Amino acid sequence: MDSHNEDVISEFTKQASTSHNIFSHSNDYSLNLMIRFSEPTPYDTVLDVTCGNGTVAFEYAKLAKHVTGIDITPSMIERARIIQNERHLDNMDWKIRDISTLPFKDNFFSIVVTRGSLHHLIDSNKVIEEMYRVCQPGGKILVTDITVDENKQYDFNSIDKVKVFSYTKALTLEDIREKKKSLWAINIRSEQFDSKRNLKMSLSSSNIKPERLNKNIPLKPDLDINNIGRKSQAVDDHVHHHLPISTVMGIKEK
Repeated sequence: MDSHNEDVISEFTKQASTSHNIFSHSNDYSLNLMIRFSEPTPYDTVLDVTCGNGTVAFEYAKLAKHVTGIDITPSMIERARIIQNERHLDNMDWKIRDISTLPFKDNFFSIVVTRGSLHHLIDSNKVIEEMYRVCQPGGKILVTDITVDENKQYDFNSIDKVKVFSYTKALTLEDIREKKKSLWAINIRSEQFDSKRNLKMSLSSSNIKPERLNKNIPLKPDLDINNIGRKSQAVDDHVHHHLPISTVMGIKEK
């Protein structure tokens, strides 16, 4: 296993027992937007790539015929199985695998989704290509992830690389749209929205060491200026910031 995969597993093993309650992983607007864009039916088979503890997969399981979740972190899958048993859902299964090569046949699923994964990947293009490969012609490929303005990309990414060891980079919305176009996806739809975070709570779920905090997370000096694309604001003596999130969906050409 390469060192980056080890960083991913380390980071998300720490979050496995708590991530179901973290705003970024349970945001109702984000989930509802994914469902609204992809319109799952009782005939659909869904793949959730980097499913974590299943937050997105469980939403699709309410509506689809079957949902498969795949993730590289064993403790995340263990947590997902516990939640599945608690909810008595029998239309789901889980796989623990590196997602750079998905272990499924071509044209296997009718809907393929991923949320919050691309900024943790060394080669996000390859993963999107794999998602396209395993999707049926006429099926839907949907990505929800952080997207940042190109002129703020360097500073934006520099901050999260300090906060989260497995972080690679956030793409722009146009990056994701262009990748889908290059794969001959059609009817591409997208929507960008802001996800509000409390800085202290965000940092508590990361592996950052306290002695690095003040030196390396320059959000306070950016209050109300937005030079780094986070729209930082002081609210009741707490720093809040906003992550720009986009949902992008395309249909695999028949």
